[in-house]
Amino acid sequence: MSAVTPKIPLNPSSSTSIGKPSAAAQQSADSWLKWAAIAGCAAFLWQFIAYNFVDIDLWHQMALIRESLSAGHLLKTDPYAYTPTVPWIDHEWGAGAIAYFATKWFGGCAIAVLKFAAAMGTGFFCWRCSEQRGGDFRILSLCAPVAIYLAYLGFFSAIRAQAYSFFLTALWLWLLQRDGRESDRMELDRPQFDRPRLKRIKFRRAELAALSIFPLWVSLHAGFVVAFGFTALQAVENCLRRKPFRHLLLLLGLMSAEILLNPYGIRYFGFLYRAVGMARPYAPEWSPVYSLSTISTLVFLAAALIALYAIQSAGWTHTPGILILSSTAVEATLHRKLLPLFAIAWLCYVPAYLQATPLGKWWSRFTRRRARFLSAAWIVLAFLCISAAWRHKPWELDVPQPIYPVGPVQYLAQQKFSGNLMVPFRLGAYVSWKLYPAVKVSLDSRYEVAYPDAVVARVFNFYAGVPGWRDTLTAFPTDAVLIPVDTPTASLMPSTGWPCVYQDQQFKIYARTALVLQTEDRRRTSFRGTLP
Repeated sequence: MSAVTPKIPLNPSSSTSIGKPSAAAQQSADSWLKWAAIAGCAAFLWQFIAYNFVDIDLWHQMALIRESLSAGHLLKTDPYAYTPTVPWIDHEWGAGAIAYFATKWFGGCAIAVLKFAAAMGTGFFCWRCSEQRGGDFRILSLCAPVAIYLAYLGFFSAIRAQAYSFFLTALWLWLLQRDGRESDRMELDRPQFDRPRLKRIKFRRAELAALSIFPLWVSLHAGFVVAFGFTALQAVENCLRRKPFRHLLLLLGLMSAEILLNPYGIRYFGFLYRAVGMARPYAPEWSPVYSLSTISTLVFLAAALIALYAIQSAGWTHTPGILILSSTAVEATLHRKLLPLFAIAWLCYVPAYLQATPLGKWWSRFTRRRARFLSAAWIVLAFLCISAAWRHKPWELDVPQPIYPVGPVQYLAQQKFSGNLMVPFRLGAYVSWKLYPAVKVSLDSRYEVAYPDAVVARVFNFYAGVPGWRDTLTAFPTDAVLIPVDTPTASLMPSTGWPCVYQDQQFKIYARTALVLQTEDRRRTSFRGTLP
């Protein structure tokens, strides 16, 4: 009689079959993978934006608040330029107030903290929006590095007002998604016989939150027009999909009224009309996306192709948000400054599209089988990115001489210079922050906010050395000229007879012969500025 082998009961926590983990083990592995992926993506973004240099616009934003506090009211006429200006409507005054008081109360490093908070907050709301659209973290973590690479230029310097717009764009898309979920839930919960009452307009919590946020956005940056565009496109898409949309039209009307909650009143609409439609030939950031590096262009094309593949596979009915995504792709193609908007929309929408495709399903199966390996890979990536970021000293704020005329400003302050200084577009705001009211400038980076097109063109042509450049010296009451040594005018200025009173490795200063200024040669000196 043969022996009977007793059956040994399986441990419920062990694998139910060879090579197939239990549900508890799979859940634990997925949890580790999710948090490792989040850490890896956050570190990947951080290493791109770890270096902190002050943005050129920050100086005039803070200068506005400083002089407004001295005047006792928000300035509405330009005090900084000696060239003709237009009526001054500063759409970034709120960003300037935040920067000014943050710097005054907490020091220059507060600017870097604001930048990191805006960047990480943008990533957070993109992730949450995508998750609410059904995006699985496995697909999200695969897509996130692509979006980060396309978006990081929006957070590179510390801190541009547009960074607030990018953050609020991600938040706005999340609110639109919440609105869609609330609409679907209300329609499912409503009794069938009560369906005709759906025509009544009823606000959801998402719209109330949007109306609370929008006035703040209006004061921070004119990028709030993005909220208008996205809301209008969402209303059109809802109409096409036979979903509630009239509440979004009402929201647009109330948002239009909220624009009047600004210090400039109805004049703000005139500024918007001019700013939105104007050409910006002297601003490289408004060039097409292919004017960026080859790698950036290829990553953008790859992201666009991935989106097209996912949309073609899923079909129109399973790609909500397609109008918003398409509009940001067109805008990014035309203007590389708007590339972060495409990256934000892409990360909010495409992962949910992609996971229903054969590629997405394959990646989900692969990550389940290799969860521990991928967790380790994300942790290694996070460590490498943090190490790379640490070398940039993210706790420091840099005001480097190649970007700003630190040495020339120090020289003019020591010489107690008082007068009108011709400066290039990028340098004027720094000079005003440091030397106003003794010194007025020809131009600064406010562009459409303060200067007529003719003045902008004339100053740019002067530094380009185009025919007629010499006439610019007599067209305005200029007392001294700041010349970057790498501009064509640097070799032409000696022919004017104006003496060179200062020079260093990057800049020269020429002054009228009537001015008595000590000549200094600081070509062996390196400079580094400070904020404030």
